Amino acid sequence: MSDIKNKDPKDFVLQIPEEELDAIVDAEDVDTGSKLPTLIKPEVNDDFYSRDMEEKAQKKAHKRRDKIKSAKNKGIFRVVWVVMVVLVGITLASYLIEGANDFFAVGRQEGTATVTVPDDVTSDELAEILYQNGAINKKEFFNIFCAITSDMEYFVPGTYALDRKMDYQGIISYLQGGQDNFEVVTVTFQEGMTVEEVAKKLEQNGVASYDDIIEACKSQDYNNYDMIGRIENDDDRYYILEGYLFPDTYDFYLNEDIKSVVGKLLNNFQVRITSDIYEKIENSSYTLEEIITLASIIQAEAANKADMYIISAILHNRLESGSSVNIYTLGCDSTMYYPYESREDAPAGYTSDYNTYEIEGLPAGPICSPGIDAIKAAVSPSDEGANYYYFCHSSDGTPYYAATADEHQANLVAAGLAD
Repeated sequence: MSDIKNKDPKDFVLQIPEEELDAIVDAEDVDTGSKLPTLIKPEVNDDFYSRDMEEKAQKKAHKRRDKIKSAKNKGIFRVVWVVMVVLVGITLASYLIEGANDFFAVGRQEGTATVTVPDDVTSDELAEILYQNGAINKKEFFNIFCAITSDMEYFVPGTYALDRKMDYQGIISYLQGGQDNFEVVTVTFQEGMTVEEVAKKLEQNGVASYDDIIEACKSQDYNNYDMIGRIENDDDRYYILEGYLFPDTYDFYLNEDIKSVVGKLLNNFQVRITSDIYEKIENSSYTLEEIITLASIIQAEAANKADMYIISAILHNRLESGSSVNIYTLGCDSTMYYPYESREDAPAGYTSDYNTYEIEGLPAGPICSPGIDAIKAAVSPSDEGANYYYFCHSSDGTPYYAATADEHQANLVAAGLAD
């Protein structure tokens, strides 16, 4: 015993015979009810393990769905944002156009509006009075215009019969000057008139001087109008505004401001060229400027509305496939002496840079102000003229069309233009 007590516990070794050890191991297989110790394996809960794996898979799938959903939401947000920006832009543009139209009295009903202006009227009060009586359509625009351009102390109290076709400047001048100092003149510009003809007519009616109109039509002061801003060859043109002074009947005021006079004609052009016409131009191979140039030649050459569409087809044929039949120019008499009306008006030996007998393709710009029928014809040439490359007219306006030079020569004889 003393030896055991003196031994280090670390040196203690349990001595089990090898036969007994084997018996302990085999006991698990031989007699599970035995009290002998057995080696027990840890049990694994298969149900718990399956649920854990399933939960992990669900979490991963959920994260994946959230990521996809987030990406889709971002895409939808971007689309909605773009649509909203476009809609706001369209709405704002439409609102500004309506305001500009009211400024120039475009779209208002015919007739007169009886308006009573009280003493010490404010801009808000005056705008409301004019709006309620049908003298203006956009009181907020009129109010802004008054705030920018006029002194409210100078409005003369009284009752006025205002022409509903008066623009803002006219209304203000009328109300500030009193009834006796205001005079309206009505001027009609025919289709096909040139800038110079328009300037002469305005001067004859006391609206503005010829020189002031000519200077305005050469200037770049009107590039804020979309169709004028698109012009890229200002230096090659005689008049930048040629073709855009829309032919129509207008009311002006004696000695009216030049920008107001020119603005009425340009604004009317914007109104008359509808979205349908713009869409057709966009779907063609021509620009707006080219269509107006082509329309101006059609206006100057055609005898009537039906003739316009066939002449349009002939000019399109020359531009697009003329080289296939050895035709390289438009060859239109109306372009030979522009901006002069005829050879007699032009200086001796004058040759226009727009002369389509000398240049290929379209001239640098329009040669006159085309009407809406000529513009529509330029956009939609007639199928009837699909095979024609030549045209001429007799002295009474009878048109002749031909597909070949020989046929054209025979037509010239028939029209009394050649022997």
